[in-house]
Amino acid sequence: MSIKSWFRGFSTMVIALFLSFMFCNLPAHAFVATDYQKLLITNACNNCDLSGADLSYKDLYGSALNGANLSGANLSGALLNDSKLRGANLSRANLSEGILMGVDFSRADLTEANLSKADLYNSLLSSANLTKANLKSSTLDSSIATDANFSNAIVTETTLKSIVLSRANLSNADFSNSKMRNSRLTNSDLRGAKFGGADLSNSVMPDATTYNGDVTKFGASN
Repeated sequence: MSIKSWFRGFSTMVIALFLSFMFCNLPAHAFVATDYQKLLITNACNNCDLSGADLSYKDLYGSALNGANLSGANLSGALLNDSKLRGANLSRANLSEGILMGVDFSRADLTEANLSKADLYNSLLSSANLTKANLKSSTLDSSIATDANFSNAIVTETTLKSIVLSRANLSNADFSNSKMRNSRLTNSDLRGAKFGGADLSNSVMPDATTYNGDVTKFGASN
């Protein structure tokens, strides 16, 4: 065997061993990382697995994340205006102080999500699950949340002017000191909800009447 042939064979073996070592030592979530890069590069990652990802303060304006798994993800301070998150899993995700105007959260799972101080102006939350979510001091003006589930949610000191909450489950939610002028609560479930200090002026109540200062007839407390 010539020295040249031997060297060529030896080099090939070394490269093969190196690549084998690299692939064998990739972390178990390596393919999740590719989803992460895909989102940052293309601004779209429908049905991707981004659970636990750190996307805090990222510019994701208009991103497509329908059906994505973002459970436990950190999206605090992220810019998500006009993004699509229909049917996405955002349970226990941190969206605090996020800029979420016009976002489509319809049918999304936001169970126990942190949305405190987030701006959700004109967002779509139809059929979304916000059970035990924290919406303290957030803004939901002009949003549509028909058939949404806010049971046991913290919605204190929140701005919800002109929000549509028709047929929504608001049971045991705390709306204390919130601004809810001109909101629509037609056929919504208010049992056990707290509205102490809340401003419901000109709002349409579950029985289609205009708010008269008393919510106890609907099983809620002032």
